[in-house]
Amino acid sequence: MVDAPTVARRLAPDGRNLGIDTARGLALFGMMITHIIAFTAEDGSFTQAVWFAGRSSALFAVLAGFSVVLSTRRVLARPGGLAWAAASSGLVLRGIIIGVIGLLLGLVSSSIAIILTFYGVMFVLAPLFLRLPTLALGLLAPLWLTLVPVLSMVVRREFGLETSYIVPTPGDLVTPGPLLTDLLLTGYYPVVPWMGYLILGMFLARLDWRAPRTAITALLIGLGTAVLAKAVSSLLLTAGGRSALEATLGPVPAGEPGSLEHTLTTGSYGITPPDSWWWLATAGPHSATPFDLLHTAGLAAAVLGVCSLAAIVLGERAWLLAPLSAPGSMPLSVYTGHVVFLEISRLAPIRSLVELMIHVGLAVIFALLWRGFASPRGPLEWPVSSAVRAVQRRVLGDSRPTPGDTRDPVR
Repeated sequence: MVDAPTVARRLAPDGRNLGIDTARGLALFGMMITHIIAFTAEDGSFTQAVWFAGRSSALFAVLAGFSVVLSTRRVLARPGGLAWAAASSGLVLRGIIIGVIGLLLGLVSSSIAIILTFYGVMFVLAPLFLRLPTLALGLLAPLWLTLVPVLSMVVRREFGLETSYIVPTPGDLVTPGPLLTDLLLTGYYPVVPWMGYLILGMFLARLDWRAPRTAITALLIGLGTAVLAKAVSSLLLTAGGRSALEATLGPVPAGEPGSLEHTLTTGSYGITPPDSWWWLATAGPHSATPFDLLHTAGLAAAVLGVCSLAAIVLGERAWLLAPLSAPGSMPLSVYTGHVVFLEISRLAPIRSLVELMIHVGLAVIFALLWRGFASPRGPLEWPVSSAVRAVQRRVLGDSRPTPGDTRDPVR
């Protein structure tokens, strides 16, 4: 029989940064809100769900950078020249598995854009940045978030690439060219600009999150960046951008789908149209413009700061964060379960708020029971981690089993 202190230790193990898990939990639940709650009410007004549009998925992507660093830390600490090859092989395999799960979920989902396929590509590309020093990552992240969207616009204008509205499925593998274009440039989570989130997460993961100073600094700089990005975007639109973009959109009533106001509030489909350079001045959700990426990246850093501060302040009572941190410790399992259950729940439609409460409640209960009584790894995380460790050992030529790292290092 498992007693209460044992369950508490399993929910808040020593050495694990529960602030990161808590932020993952918030990202998951934020995405659930955007999947279930409509952005507009019957009277045409915007609902509170728009607050989470683009921001939750950005936080999820920044935390991918944390996963890259935390999952390779022990391997890279080994002596010898094979350490990077082993870490890279593990990341590539992890990315392929996540991508395949995403493609399969594309067959299940009929109503939402699946992030996992794009997420998997990011893991495959992550080894390119694995050896960069911390300072280099810290300098590269804001440059990437600012400049790469401009490069993306140049490429899309040059080749006439429009927004892709498809959800990738295994069937798209027969046309690898268009699929790769969608994943990298024109899809809902375009990897080329979104890699900036992962690079930022890798930089943040190397900081000392045991120190309250780190969390406070992330909170203040993150909030400042988010506010500044929105403010500059608003100034540019007032200076001529709004009228220019409204002219390109045509006579669409304000607030209606397709209008500039609606697009800036509820979001684009991953990228902006390539017909006007003024789109780069916007900061609407899922637009992948410099101001959108900087705004959402800043908020992600701020959320990480708040969650880490909460874990530091609670100390031995950090298990109180378990309703968020437990689901956040198994994001692949919770996200996959949510997508599948979302399609099942659509067979018997219920009020959206009730549906959201059911999704969140089931995720919390399952994660608490699984982590408290079954395993520190989620049902999908365990086989993925086992496969990754097996590949790493093979590359290293090490026949000894590598102990699973169930902790998130705090550095």
